[in-house]
Amino acid sequence: MNAAVGQGLLEQALARRQCHARAAKLDVIAGARTGGYDHHIATLVPLLQEVILVNFLSRFVCVCALMAAAVPAMVKAQGYSTCETWDELVKGESFRYLPLTRVSDPGAPDERRYTGFWFYDELQFDEIDRYALAMTVRFQGRDVTSADRGEIGYFDLANGFKWTKIGETTAWNWQQGCRLQWRPQSSEILWNDRAEDGKHFVCRAYDFASGKVRTLPRPIYDVSPDGRFALTHEFARMAHGGTAYVGIPDPYADQRTPPAGVDKMDMDTGDVTPLITIERIARIAYPNGYKNDSNLYFFREGWNPSGTRFIVFLKTSAQPVQTTGWSISADGQDVRFSYNRPSHHAWMNDTTILEGDGFNLYNDDGTGKLAARLAEVKANTDPTFVPGTNQEWILGDTYPLEGYQHLFLYHRPSMRFVPLARLRNTAPAGIHRIDLHARTSRSGRLVCIDASHEGLGRQMYVMNIGLILDNPPTSRSSGG
Repeated sequence: MNAAVGQGLLEQALARRQCHARAAKLDVIAGARTGGYDHHIATLVPLLQEVILVNFLSRFVCVCALMAAAVPAMVKAQGYSTCETWDELVKGESFRYLPLTRVSDPGAPDERRYTGFWFYDELQFDEIDRYALAMTVRFQGRDVTSADRGEIGYFDLANGFKWTKIGETTAWNWQQGCRLQWRPQSSEILWNDRAEDGKHFVCRAYDFASGKVRTLPRPIYDVSPDGRFALTHEFARMAHGGTAYVGIPDPYADQRTPPAGVDKMDMDTGDVTPLITIERIARIAYPNGYKNDSNLYFFREGWNPSGTRFIVFLKTSAQPVQTTGWSISADGQDVRFSYNRPSHHAWMNDTTILEGDGFNLYNDDGTGKLAARLAEVKANTDPTFVPGTNQEWILGDTYPLEGYQHLFLYHRPSMRFVPLARLRNTAPAGIHRIDLHARTSRSGRLVCIDASHEGLGRQMYVMNIGLILDNPPTSRSSGG
């Protein structure tokens, strides 16, 4: 079966599913009226069968399309390159890199569209790897103003990268976007926005199944793995370059350690529960008193895989910046020191954190001591444990090194790097830069990045790494 046949079968299955759904709905209504459902349950069986078939065919068509566009026969035949050292990875120029496919439309030169996902640590793809979320803006190279809007939508990877707009936002920044993401275990798409009254930030929740939109009272940063709760903080207070939300002033701008901090919002009801204030953590972090003239603020939060704890960064707003990481229980009661100078993290499991700056591992035990170094990585990377690989594969990227940004995989069992792409950076440095911020699909088979190497400003690209995952290096002395 090829992609064309699969697309035809998918369209037929979708039509049958609609018919079965209507029949099932009528039978359920009839069951409610007659007081019994037993003789109507048979109607649900064909519907469930079609749902399963549609999911399979959607994934098949999507993979066929991307394989055709992004993994030509020569790549399959030649395999891929591997490196034993970091220096070899970043200095090599003749590796067998995997092709990238641009999914975004840059528009005409005088009407450019700049598109990306902006950050690396959230769910960009739906459960079957078909729909990839993105935000599009119409300018680059300057600060965001309160009037600047981002267009929210998704690309259909199985239908010619068709773009569907679902909303807009005026709450975003150059480095982390609007925290666009799929809600785990849900059909909702989430992003931050500024409320209609312009006085506070909110979260929009778009139901992919129904098209309905609801508004939650607080913006979100990271959603728990079960989709029930989101962590949030004062987005207007973030002083890290290129990350503050504009349009609403920090209500605690004149307080160094205010009684505000990280809260937890129920994603069904919108109820908000305070977890830890800056005032409280300042007493823990500075037992002799916080004597710095710089405001403290929370920056970034991230749940562990089971949603029992989260990490948060505490930063000073003035130079020289001091940054510490803290591990906090889901109820906010237990606070542990994590490690100094965190930058980009990824939970390996519930008790171990990987820091991307140097590929260092830290145990969540309150000591802050280095537990191990996974590899000799001489750069600050954005790490992601590739789903479905039992933490054997790590996806990473770099800031520009001698003008090039590197996208790579690291295979823990063989201790080898796999170079995926070496891309010339054409974006300016500073807060308007374009980081790759690599992320994977939920299956782990697709990688998506923001990049500027074509000279078109920020655009979004997809790569299929299934070939590598299916054929990993076997040892440090053997390549792909």
